[in-house]
Amino acid sequence: MAESFLADGKVHFVHFRDVEGDKTDFTETFHDNGPTDMARMVSLYERYVGHAPIRPDHVPTLAGDDNSKFGYTMRGRLFAMGYLKGLIDGTKASIAN
Repeated sequence: MAESFLADGKVHFVHFRDVEGDKTDFTETFHDNGPTDMARMVSLYERYVGHAPIRPDHVPTLAGDDNSKFGYTMRGRLFAMGYLKGLIDGTKASIAN
């Protein structure tokens, strides 16, 4: 489904997150621990909308985080941004080879 939306030019901004469950009962997961193949998603973003803004969204809380803004903790965001950066770098390296 994502590739269809991407190919049709319908994606202009990416909230990078993953969940387990369905639309009525779900739990947000760490970006590297959910059911979605996030490396494939980043590869699709790069192929179809390499210029679109992308940001990690709704991160789990890590030990020591202040959870007053649930889903937006500092350590959780740092983890997610590092994971996303690694996927982007890996995707670009595989495209170059």
